[in-house]
Amino acid sequence: MMSQPLLQQERLAKIMLACAACYALFGMHLYLPHLFGIGLQLPFNVAGWFFIGLMTAVGLWHWHRRRLLTSRFWLGLVAASGLLWLPFFYLHNNSVAGHALPRMLGLTGGLLFYLALQQCRFNARGRRYLLYCLLLAVSVEILLGMVQFFLLEPGNWFGYNTEVRSPYGIFQHRNVMASFVVTGMVLAVYLWLNEAKSPWRPFLLKSAWFAAVLGAGAVLVVLLQSRAGQLGLLLGLGLMLPLVWQTLIKTRSKRLLASLTLIPLGILAGVFGLEAFEMSKRSLNIYTQADGRFDIYAHGLRMWLDKPWFGHGYGGFESAFYQTYAQWREQNGADALFTEMGHPHNEFLFWAIEGGLVPLLGLVLITVLVLRLLHRVPFAQALAWVGILTPIFIHSQTEFPFYHSLPHWVMVLVLIFVIDAEYGQRRLLAAPPAWSRWPVRAWSLGLMLFMATGLYAGQQLTRYAQHEGRGEAELKAVVNPLIWYDRVAFYRHHWQLKKALLVRDGEQLLDYAGWARRFLTHTPRAGIYYNAYLALTAARASEQAEQLLAEARRLYPNVQLLRPSSIKRALERLEQVTPQMSPAELNDFIPLYDNLRPAIGGAY
Repeated sequence: MMSQPLLQQERLAKIMLACAACYALFGMHLYLPHLFGIGLQLPFNVAGWFFIGLMTAVGLWHWHRRRLLTSRFWLGLVAASGLLWLPFFYLHNNSVAGHALPRMLGLTGGLLFYLALQQCRFNARGRRYLLYCLLLAVSVEILLGMVQFFLLEPGNWFGYNTEVRSPYGIFQHRNVMASFVVTGMVLAVYLWLNEAKSPWRPFLLKSAWFAAVLGAGAVLVVLLQSRAGQLGLLLGLGLMLPLVWQTLIKTRSKRLLASLTLIPLGILAGVFGLEAFEMSKRSLNIYTQADGRFDIYAHGLRMWLDKPWFGHGYGGFESAFYQTYAQWREQNGADALFTEMGHPHNEFLFWAIEGGLVPLLGLVLITVLVLRLLHRVPFAQALAWVGILTPIFIHSQTEFPFYHSLPHWVMVLVLIFVIDAEYGQRRLLAAPPAWSRWPVRAWSLGLMLFMATGLYAGQQLTRYAQHEGRGEAELKAVVNPLIWYDRVAFYRHHWQLKKALLVRDGEQLLDYAGWARRFLTHTPRAGIYYNAYLALTAARASEQAEQLLAEARRLYPNVQLLRPSSIKRALERLEQVTPQMSPAELNDFIPLYDNLRPAIGGAY
């Protein structure tokens, strides 16, 4: 008869698996109207963090009642994360570090989720079910991508652009969808290689599932035209070949060979789809050109070498990038780069630029810990696991998937947890003190509450932004303004600007310009410079206005909004403003910059 602790452990693992399955089937694919962007600006990420809070609560609710199960790897991750956190507390350059807080909390939330998985003490079967949940999530995204490409028509409920016809699933971006699908394809091969053949019927059903993922995934990889995804698939399958060969020698499975032929067949079907359907096709030049990334990487490296020890400060990448690039461009006569770029499209470079050497060492330590963990795995199996992790790793070195998509972060955590649970060195720590359960529960429940209210707040802001007759009262009614803090602050001060321009309230106009100055230190936008210039001009602060405009043109020499013709037209309209105008009429008459775009980069 099973002992009571073992029964509790088995029950906890089943509850966690049920939560993971619900997330994989539903929470990860939630679509609601939104204003685009990254992170918590996308509803499926908000819903995902709700599930992370739920699963963390499940795993850690009674953690103080017994010894804490963890591993040397997790303890190493905690140490490495401490290095990543350290620059957040630098006193000399952390004036805007608060804007890095979401990603730091996301890192900490991931570590707690990992610890919660460890407390469930999954057996081999439970760990395999976790991998099935990941593949289930990929399968749903593949199905969604196929529906988008082949079935959706103009004016569809999903807001899918049938002219571009890029089947991006829930992710709103081709490369993010591609790396997720490719990871699932490589995982499907791995699961198939390690699938027990008895009982026979479930094995056939799973084989059909794995084959469908490989065939349909290959179609999407071609249709998405993603270089990062295609390279990830090539390397991932290449690293899987030793395990494939080893399995074929042992079992001589013709079915496995037949299934692998679905990948080239899927690629051919994807090529046919590119030609048969009207869609936005990328030039073959994308495979020979860096698409602007070389300039970004080169200047990012210059930024790090300029301040290698302490960096430019957490949260300040975008401002520091354009300030330093403007100076370098003037000295060397280079061309202007993209606007609204908040990440250098390389994760190691990003942390090094903002935090200097310490967080870079933290990332290197994490890499070494993963490689050390894989060193304990049989060679062919280790290469296979590297192959599964490769697509997302490649994507993180060419863009920023972890900021765009929570599912990518969850997938990496679960994959590494399974490796750690099977091959890592376990550690039993003393039971935490009883009082510690309250902070952990507060974190989990607070995260769930924040995300639930944030999901509703996102819909409120979306309706506000899309409604032409929007009013200030609608903005004040947002239940959780913290989830989109910058956008809410922008909208509130935009109302202040419009009302002040209508009545020529100099004090309010100067107050708006002061807020804009502070906002530009962490989120430089040409449109904010433009609005602040008009506010200062209307407040008769001409000298400050011209200085601000000169600074804006120096940073963004190619932005149409800042060109003399646009400024002249705006000033002429400003002179014709009357108090009888409504704020909406004023906004369109000048016009003002009224839509804060997120910093999502430019090299796609």
